[in-house]
Amino acid sequence: MADNTVKVELCMGSSCFARGNSSILSAIENYISENDLSDRVELEGHLCLGRCNSGPHVAINGKEYSALDEDCIVDLLKKELE
Repeated sequence: MADNTVKVELCMGSSCFARGNSSILSAIENYISENDLSDRVELEGHLCLGRCNSGPHVAINGKEYSALDEDCIVDLLKKELE
């Protein structure tokens, strides 16, 4: 991973997916596409990240976030990509 690349790990387990990670995934993909950031964002899905009770769960460059929504994830990506 290059120094300026942001790694986003998204839990796609059934609990997180049901709690909103499906829409968070769409928001991430749209943000990457609309801002031509495919070379700066490494998006990785996981079956389960083990935080089922606090989902939806996302890790950005190793820092973990829970209970996010679409607006939160876009704000976090903007901050990390500054």
